[in-house]
Amino acid sequence: MSLRRYIDRMKRSTVVVHRPDDVSVRGVLVGVYRDCIVLECAEALGVDGPTQIDGRAVIPRSDRLWLQEIEVAP
Repeated sequence: MSLRRYIDRMKRSTVVVHRPDDVSVRGVLVGVYRDCIVLECAEALGVDGPTQIDGRAVIPRSDRLWLQEIEVAP
């Protein structure tokens, strides 16, 4: 199975995208494209705590070190 197909199966799941600048982004994965992924209800996870990101967060493929699917308690 290709990586893109695997990531595509994570749609509608909460994920954390770890980036090279040490700022991770958590949100609901709503789009998987060849050059980027799209998160809704996203927040940047910095040293000072989470910061809400307005609108959709579009994260280019080059800005992803790795992607983590997490379970959120109801």
